[in-house]
Amino acid sequence: MAPGQGVEWEPPACWYEPRYSPEEFSAYATQVDVRHGEARNGKGGVREKYPDMHIGDKGEWYVMRYDTDTTGGTPKECLDQNGFVFIGPDDPAPPNAPVLDPEILAGLAYKKTTLPAPPLTLSPKPGNQVVNLDTHARFSKKLSRVWVTARIQEAGLGLAATTVAEPDRLRLEAGARDADPASCTYDLGKGSDGGYAVNTKNADCNITYRRATAKGAPRTLKAYLMWRVSWAEGDSPDGTPRHGMPQGESVEEVAVTVREIQSINRD
Repeated sequence: MAPGQGVEWEPPACWYEPRYSPEEFSAYATQVDVRHGEARNGKGGVREKYPDMHIGDKGEWYVMRYDTDTTGGTPKECLDQNGFVFIGPDDPAPPNAPVLDPEILAGLAYKKTTLPAPPLTLSPKPGNQVVNLDTHARFSKKLSRVWVTARIQEAGLGLAATTVAEPDRLRLEAGARDADPASCTYDLGKGSDGGYAVNTKNADCNITYRRATAKGAPRTLKAYLMWRVSWAEGDSPDGTPRHGMPQGESVEEVAVTVREIQSINRD
């Protein structure tokens, strides 16, 4: 999924995830060194860099990870850290990079969340707006909450976190200085079916354009849909929410043409 608009949360530049038991890491090191030829000359290689395989020790070998979709390579601030670390009762995690936890998973899930744009329907229609006539807005279909689960199952460790985004408010901006008011904000209503909707027909605030548009120069009305975001441990969107994610936002732009209606008053 593509990153959602308005997502400001950033996971750490890099973190460590559990990957191998000591015996598995020893086998991995041998395999890599043989493949690359280090086993023949005893120079370089995984075994030289990590001489203590911690065979028989309690703990796991963790591998460094980062968001390859964003960085494309190892982030600069992570270059001076080891690609693998052993973490056990007497071997704490390195101070410069965190160990994967549910909050990091939730943040990674948030970055992969797509927040749909508001399915806006205007009355009058966008291409036939009228001077001094209120612009009413509604959703052409109800919106549902959006959630993404991130999980890991490695080296005996199972973690999962689910990020949930719920549509919350709609803000309309007229895109014209001659509109009155220039913007309006509406709380969304939630139906018994769990869907979210809005209809501004009877609202106290509705955008009204006071001047017609020039030919071939429509205004751009912008609709900003704000999303309330939380996360919970586990793979269910109905888990106990932990609020701490920044608000999400999706946007829809609508070209609006405003015309005048000429009328004749007769006594």
